[in-house]
Amino acid sequence: MKKTGKAAFVSEQDLKITLDSLKGKNALRNKAILLASHFMGLRAKEIASLKMGDVYDFKNEILKDTIRLLAAYTKGNKYREVFLLDDTARSTMQDYILSRPDQGPSAPLFLSQKLTPFTANTMQRMIGNIYKKADINGTSHSGRRSFATRLIRHNVDIYSIQQLMGHSSIMTTQEYFVSDPNLLKEKVLKLSQ
Repeated sequence: MKKTGKAAFVSEQDLKITLDSLKGKNALRNKAILLASHFMGLRAKEIASLKMGDVYDFKNEILKDTIRLLAAYTKGNKYREVFLLDDTARSTMQDYILSRPDQGPSAPLFLSQKLTPFTANTMQRMIGNIYKKADINGTSHSGRRSFATRLIRHNVDIYSIQQLMGHSSIMTTQEYFVSDPNLLKEKVLKLSQ
């Protein structure tokens, strides 16, 4: 089936509503997943592929700032670095990892309800269901779109955004600029100030 349209942009307010709606035994895991999408710009496949040791330094018992995505994790099979710097995302990830002390560096970071690793498809469905239950228009790609949009709004250059998003073509990155009419309005508004 051919994809149509762009993933919905999830605002910070809608993200908060979604995070606040998470309850039950998997709430912490689901918060960590959503925050990885929104503040690291990860695809569902990349989130599903992460290992505990990718984000946590077991030797020094600290959360890593720089996450190295192996080529096998990414859409284009290219190595990429992303950054876990947002305070809320870091503390949530730390709490989640510490809730699973029996796991080592090679264990999958996120496990399904059946305690098996997520596939890209099951991760996509799970993220979509989280938004749906919160009555928010969002998909597994919405966090990535929101991440890119925030970078654009903070005047990060297109080449840096391309690297952070893992786009092989600058044309793909340009689509994020074109698809945000509010950003264009903000730019014109600056002229009148």
